[in-house]
Amino acid sequence: MPPAPIDHQTALPPASGRVERTAFYLESEGQSLFAWLHRPSGGNPSHGVLICPPLGHEQVHSHRALRHLAERLAAQGFAVLRLDYHGMGDSDGTDLEPNRCATWQTNVRDAADWLQQQVGCEKISLIGLRMGATLAALYAANHDVENLVLWAPVVKGRRYVRELGALSRTASFTAKEGSSSIEAGGFVFTHETSQELSLIDLTKLSPRFKHGLIVLSDKSPNEPPLFAGIEQMTLPGYEEMMAEPHEAMVPHAALFSITNWLLSKETPSKAGESVVTPAVPVLTGSMLTCGSSSVRESIHRISDAPDLFGIMTEPSKPVASLPWIVLLNAGAAYRIGPGRLYVQLARTLAALGYPCLRVDISGLGDSVADKAQEENDTYAATAFRDIAMVCDYLQNQQPGRPIVLMGLCSGAYAAFQSAVQLPHPALIEGIMLNPLTFFWRDGLSITAPPNKRLHAWHYYWNIVFDLRNWHQLFAGKTNRGLRGALQRFIQRVLVRPVSFENPSPQSPDSRTKSEYSHPAKENLSADLARVVTASRHLAMFVSDNDPGHFLLMYKARRKAKQLMRTGRLQCFFIHDADHTFSTESARKALSQSLTDYLQSRFEVR
Repeated sequence: MPPAPIDHQTALPPASGRVERTAFYLESEGQSLFAWLHRPSGGNPSHGVLICPPLGHEQVHSHRALRHLAERLAAQGFAVLRLDYHGMGDSDGTDLEPNRCATWQTNVRDAADWLQQQVGCEKISLIGLRMGATLAALYAANHDVENLVLWAPVVKGRRYVRELGALSRTASFTAKEGSSSIEAGGFVFTHETSQELSLIDLTKLSPRFKHGLIVLSDKSPNEPPLFAGIEQMTLPGYEEMMAEPHEAMVPHAALFSITNWLLSKETPSKAGESVVTPAVPVLTGSMLTCGSSSVRESIHRISDAPDLFGIMTEPSKPVASLPWIVLLNAGAAYRIGPGRLYVQLARTLAALGYPCLRVDISGLGDSVADKAQEENDTYAATAFRDIAMVCDYLQNQQPGRPIVLMGLCSGAYAAFQSAVQLPHPALIEGIMLNPLTFFWRDGLSITAPPNKRLHAWHYYWNIVFDLRNWHQLFAGKTNRGLRGALQRFIQRVLVRPVSFENPSPQSPDSRTKSEYSHPAKENLSADLARVVTASRHLAMFVSDNDPGHFLLMYKARRKAKQLMRTGRLQCFFIHDADHTFSTESARKALSQSLTDYLQSRFEVR
């Protein structure tokens, strides 16, 4: 039995053994799937573990935790494969593909076959999370597996589809009226996909496993075991793991217990034993052709120290006059972006001739930080060091080609401040998607009272100047009445919001080993002036109710207006969109607006 669970917030060292991580593309019925192979250095283990991730937003949220699980298992002697299903993560395909459930089951089968045939694993175990656990159970219904670990499995697909529908209804913006699709957490589940998912019922299965484990959250009610002969364990940390990426926590105690459970099922003579053969697995490739031959993707190890990883999307027929576009992490979401937004943008722009690099800044996604405390920092000062290294890397790839930085939320801040600070001659522009701030210092929070008050001021200002609200007020259709509405107006709008205090000048962050860091003080007008001095451009794409444009005008109206008149700064507004452009219509509108802008800026002659 595994030891008693410990505090899930405590980071446990994986093991003393070193782990090799290799990214590659795995073929599944002619379609390219992105995958990671984790294995102990110096050998090919006899026991392979396939990690089956959840779907949609749950896959984005749990990405970090499942990477930690793979590292821990590999350090204990297993060969571990992490897989992106077709239409998910960095793999080929979109949300709108047909026969998705059948395709995902085929992906799981082909990944398990790959571990057996290419790595030489004699035993195969599966670990699945949420709908990934369901897919693992479906695989085990037709194949013998050594160990089957189902973490918070979706037992009935119909209930899962109802949960997706409920999530969709809580969003600020929903699918257009009349649409049969469900848009949940930035992902589209078509009517066909929802119908396929609804047919799933694990209670009707009889999976074939030697050892089985169901992992339940310590906050969920106890339920009878799903299958005969399967063990059940209650572990902490599930809810924290599935939070928004910038708030998500790695459930180290749960990972520790799952790993120990797998080790406890190994026979003493086989534990950690490797196949006695010099062969190494045949990795399918480092190139993916997306849908058609017009766009391809490749894997890039940008740096080993610090660890920087990225995916390049580029046209099959390069256009030398067009710039590189580097997409920077949006918050703590890894390189695919929230709702897989970055994948869609990169592939759309690459089809027009723009090579796009989706990069993970050190400590985010698959760019592993040296120290645990440096992980998942959305506004890390080291980002500027990393961006400078990315610029150098691209210039070594093709000297002289200009570079445009683009990012959403914290990525917008990084793109802006890089345009302000970095002296790299190839850097010509920063494109900001819904920035929440233009200034940062260590210890600052985007939810700090001054910033929240500015956001609220922006919100109520928009309400005041919407004539429909005044019509409702004078028609007596509000709960507050005229007097209450005026009091709220005075409190929220006429009282000037508190501005940020200027911090004391700060020296460059010692972790960056670079002169680049957060600005020493807040002065947006001066920052804009430095962009002009460096002969660079800025562009901003803002959702209607997002505060980015308001903050720009509030902090530096005169300078911003000057840059707009000269064409150095351009602003575009995306209607009916939330902060992360989580609906299909919002993503299409952003993509079209961005495409029109780039085509006007870098017209192919």
